[in-house]
Amino acid sequence: MTANNNESTALNPAFLGTVAIRAMIGMSLLTTTEGWTAGQVVVWGSNYQGQQLLRAISRTQLQCLIEVMPFFMNTTTRPRSLKFRATALCIASLVLTCSPSHAVPGDADERQLAIVRDQAEKGDALAQSQLADAYFVGIRGLPKNEVEAVKWLRKAAAQNDANAQYNLGICYANGQGVTNDPAEALMWIRKAAERNHALAQFILGEKYRDGEGVTKDEAEKAKWYRRAAEQNYADAQYNLGVCFARGSGVGKDEAEAIKWYRKAAAQNHAAAQSNLGVCYAKGLGVQKDLGEAVKLYSKAAAQNAAAAQYNLGHLYMDGEGVEKNEAEAVKWFRKAAEQGHPEAQFKLAVCMAFGRGLPQDRIEAYAWSGLATGSVEPANDLRQQLSRDMTPEQIVAAYRRAKELRAEIETKLKNTVPRYLWSETILVK
Repeated sequence: MTANNNESTALNPAFLGTVAIRAMIGMSLLTTTEGWTAGQVVVWGSNYQGQQLLRAISRTQLQCLIEVMPFFMNTTTRPRSLKFRATALCIASLVLTCSPSHAVPGDADERQLAIVRDQAEKGDALAQSQLADAYFVGIRGLPKNEVEAVKWLRKAAAQNDANAQYNLGICYANGQGVTNDPAEALMWIRKAAERNHALAQFILGEKYRDGEGVTKDEAEKAKWYRRAAEQNYADAQYNLGVCFARGSGVGKDEAEAIKWYRKAAAQNHAAAQSNLGVCYAKGLGVQKDLGEAVKLYSKAAAQNAAAAQYNLGHLYMDGEGVEKNEAEAVKWFRKAAEQGHPEAQFKLAVCMAFGRGLPQDRIEAYAWSGLATGSVEPANDLRQQLSRDMTPEQIVAAYRRAKELRAEIETKLKNTVPRYLWSETILVK
């Protein structure tokens, strides 16, 4: 079993590219007899990143959702729990699909914008920060304008508004509305962290971990992770758990590691679920329980956590905590392998080489083992063994296939989202 002892970084969930698909899936739940389970469909909305996205729905949009919900709920005789999840998925997807940059401002938005602008011009820091939000995203009838957003952020940050200080730091870090300036970014992020902004505290912990603009300091790293973790920030809870598991910046303590993994896992943090699964699989700080490990791996694997997919594949291959199923094992090895997990690539190659869970395919096995070579010691031995039973033409085809696979994986891994997130200001009352 492998644990993911890498600390996470702040990632912005790229949901908007798939909302239309999710809407169709939600509708299919309402209208078809067979299909995905509700749990499979709504996993996106229950995790800690999905909760961040839901914050972007305005009060007006939320009211529309509430008004339309009864209509959808009464259109089918499917079980009520399933209807609720599917309906929420449909409506939320339809709401979010309406890009703010193309939305037509209504009277309510215009009135609210006028109030916010008036308060901002009178020096209200919260209103200034909220106006910056509107310019940064391009909502409430305003065009997206990062330079104007920065202007209002400066005004709010100068009044010690922690969220504005954080967002100003992010603008400097990402070069949005201003010239990229890591030192200036660090200064504003630190100011926000000192004013107890959880995301700023988490990022400051990352900077001490990586030595970005500061000297690497494991104790400082753990300190800032803890401050964010105590505010229920899931990434920080997971990273703090890793610190305790490794004894990095704090004393090694398996019980503390599990405590923080649990807190993050309760928020559907995939890496925390995966590492907690390892603890149960190995009996680290808890009583060994392979059934619980399978549950945790499955939750994390469904969120595309490669380590959990690899570990889940192992349990299915060996029949530990779950009924032995080589085809299911291959499925999870493949999912992890396609994310660049070298041990999974090797295991997938072994299955292909010997026809375990799928038909034997030496060319594919040779290609996948080639990707794992350099990271997994036996991978080169497997390639040599395969080559004895392959023609020169097959080996050439395998090299070509390995090149294709490597390109596909690199493209997938490059398709990441911005590292640092904008933090939305709470609504002005």
